[in-house]
Amino acid sequence: MTREVTWDRGISLAGHGLWLDPLVVRELAFVSHAHSDHARRHKLALMTAPTLGLLPGPRRPRQTRLVPLDRPVPVGDAMLTLVDAGHMLGSAQLLFEHGGARLLYTGDLKLRRGWQRPDTEIPAVEVLVVESTYGLPHFRFPDPDTVVEAIAMWCRKALDARVTPVLLAHALGKAQEVMLALAQYGFRFALEERCVPFARAYEQSGVQLPDWIELGEDVEGRVVVAPPAGKDAVRRLGRYRAALVSGWACDPHFWRLFGADLAFPFSDHCDFNELLEVVKRSGADQVYTVHGFAEDFARHLKRRGVRAHALHTTEQLAFAL
Repeated sequence: MTREVTWDRGISLAGHGLWLDPLVVRELAFVSHAHSDHARRHKLALMTAPTLGLLPGPRRPRQTRLVPLDRPVPVGDAMLTLVDAGHMLGSAQLLFEHGGARLLYTGDLKLRRGWQRPDTEIPAVEVLVVESTYGLPHFRFPDPDTVVEAIAMWCRKALDARVTPVLLAHALGKAQEVMLALAQYGFRFALEERCVPFARAYEQSGVQLPDWIELGEDVEGRVVVAPPAGKDAVRRLGRYRAALVSGWACDPHFWRLFGADLAFPFSDHCDFNELLEVVKRSGADQVYTVHGFAEDFARHLKRRGVRAHALHTTEQLAFAL
């Protein structure tokens, strides 16, 4: 049976009434993770329990169906399975199966997890819908453990010089993942107020974060973590140095906009090579790219002999599912 994959402010499996990370409120939607650009007050949303725990009130759906990872559940006459996406706490890919055909929607995805953890699983499918945030060749990140070691050395050097190291990272997800990555080095942290609710939500979900306090006057001996934009609290620190922790470290014109002294290429997304590897591991014979550099990445895939297409607004693409 032919079904349509439609892009209209979100991806729709139209024949099944299911939307994937739509940007507007829908009757039935899958929410891949808790970042604000993926969550809306849908009438009914499918997600993991940690994702719900991280959602602030205005972003919570009216009703939720909590789906454990790696446990197939029926939705109408189809079957779906959520698979860890490696992006942040609660993030999930969606494997959709119907009539013998399989589709994988990655959502935001990180393949190389670091810390001696295995790579994120990529199920074998016929159709892959992959996010392409860093879908240009110059976005190639070093080994995550190597970058974390460099961040730790920079923080230690600043602390030894009685200068406060400030790591600029998104308040939800990246801030907590950076803390966890640096935990092995024994650092203590001070969190800017926007990071605090999400640190508490991580801990309420059972994640043990390193020692932290809310950013105040006494930060001696602590690494400060703050969002990149709106640094009033950081400017009151006195002697400090700031580093942006982001995949955008590969683009100096971007990170200098945030007043950072330097940047570390530590990302919770796939870089260009990882995206190519995701496509390879999926074995998909049809790939759709979304978000970021979707058109550029689709062109690169086509040059490699992959049937690839960037989804655009109002576009309808049909395949057997």
